[in-house]
Formats: sequence, C-alpha cells, structure tokens
Amino acid sequence: MKQFYKFTMAAAVAALMSVPTSLFAQDQDGLKVATFEDVQVSSEDGYWCGPTDNAVATPSGYGFDNQVGTFTDGSFEFSNSYYNGTYLSWSGFACSNRTATSFDALTMTPDQFNSSVGHGVDGSAKYGVAYNGGTVKVLNATDGAVVNGFYITNNAYAINSMTNGDSYAKKFEQGDFFKVIFTGTKADNTTSKVEFYLADFSSQNTTDHYIVKDWTYVDLSSLGKVVSISFSFDSSDKSYGYLNTPTYFCLDNFGAANTPTGISKPANMVEVYEVARYTLDGKRISTPQKGLNIIRMSDGSTRKVVVK
Repeated sequence: MKQFYKFTMAAAVAALMSVPTSLFAQDQDGLKVATFEDVQVSSEDGYWCGPTDNAVATPSGYGFDNQVGTFTDGSFEFSNSYYNGTYLSWSGFACSNRTATSFDALTMTPDQFNSSVGHGVDGSAKYGVAYNGGTVKVLNATDGAVVNGFYITNNAYAINSMTNGDSYAKKFEQGDFFKVIFTGTKADNTTSKVEFYLADFSSQNTTDHYIVKDWTYVDLSSLGKVVSISFSFDSSDKSYGYLNTPTYFCLDNFGAANTPTGISKPANMVEVYEVARYTLDGKRISTPQKGLNIIRMSDGSTRKVVVK
C-alpha cells in the first residue's frame, strides 16, 4: 500500500534551512565559495597558520627561511607565509575553529586566532584569519570573474587593542579609525579598491563610534572582473609611518552573495543586494549605524531601515 505525505511550504522551507550552508556554497557566477570548513586545523589548539604543502623556502635575511605558499578553498587560492616555527611568525591567511572571543597578551598564541564571534557565519565551525597582508587569486578565470563579497569581523587581538590599548597601540578615542583596503587586479593589470572600516570613531557624536563585532557582509562586486584581490590596512594610530593597531581581521564564506540565510540563490535567479548605505544626512557608511539607514540596492531601488 502506497503512503502519501503532505508537506506545507513552511515545512519545506524549514527543511531547506536545516541543511548546512556549505552544500549551497556556490555563488551566482559559478564560483565555489570558500567556507574554510575543509582546511585542517590542530585538534589541540584549534588553528592552522602554515606552512602550506606547496611552500617554497625563501631566505628572509634574518637567519631563517620564509616558507611561502598557497592553499586552495572553493574557487580561490589564498596566500600564506610561515616565517619561523620558534616564534610562530606568519602572514597572509590562516584558519581557526576557536570559540574563545577574548585576548590575553600572555597567550598571544593561540589567542591571535580568536575572533569577535567565536564561530563562523551561520554558526559554522571554522573561519579564516587574515594578518598583515595577503592575496586571494581567482582560480580558472583567465579573464577574471566578479567576486560578490564575503563576511568579515574583527579579530579579538585588534578589539582588545582598540578597546584598552596595549604596549604598542593606543586605546581608540574620538577621531580614530581602523580599516582594511581590498585591491582588485583585473586581467589587464588595472586595479580598483573597496574600503571597509573595522572601527570608526571619527564622528563628533560618540554614539556613532563603533568597532565591528559581528559577521558583516563586504560587497566586492564593484571591483568588477578580477583575477586577484589583495588586502592591506590603514589606521589613525601610527608611529613613523607604521601602523600600531594589530593588523588582523577574520573572514568567512569568501565569494558568497549577500543573503540573509547565507544560502546562495540559483544561477538563474536575479540577485538583488546592497551596494551602498547612507545616513539620513547623506553620509556614506560601511556598517549599519543606529537610527535611520538608507540602503541603495543593486537594482537601483532604495530601502529605509531603522537600526536600533
């Protein structure tokens, strides 16, 4: 005897939402999203920062070799440099599954691999950690491809420094800022940039000051078709031209579209996403701010939202 089952739309949606977002990890242009879930980390310490399997020893000039290489996740190749195992010096991209959100200088490692959230986007276990400077290459895209964007949040080390100050950096006050600059390089070697403020205390109104502590979407689509994206930092806190603020951020779902659930839309569905955000007086902002925010969407429409 055949049995028939009825499913309501609500039940179908609930079932879909229960599926891990990694199963939908492909953006609308066919690029596979980098979720960092397949990057192996230490089961004991909960992080990996190099060296990569393809690392090449490069003289550092300081008596030891730099192990310079890359690792692949999704449709992207991430740079990694592992300088010295004794002092655990590295740069580029690493991976973490650490749940701690605090930082203590006495436990610099492993605390430098802590995020402000304690998990990846949508509660996933792993996320990327970026430090000092690095490059992401788009694989199998000779002419470049549009990278939609990714999710970003502050690293616990940077938050602790900006909130309390430390031996190298000041406690943030009115006028200070910390931002990351993403530079996209096209096939013809021309470049374009997107800036994102990880902290902004520039407003005269202290209630507008913020340090990013949640997963926040960064739209990179304005870079156009790129073959690579590199990152660098800028901060108001400098000495002799060098930044004092710890140059870290955490990232996840690189290449993903900006969807509330983290699930990318099918390729034949038009994606409407946020391209710019403004305050009521017309000032462009990089993250939601308290009060009325005016959002310009990719289809030319505008939306007004109240952030509490």
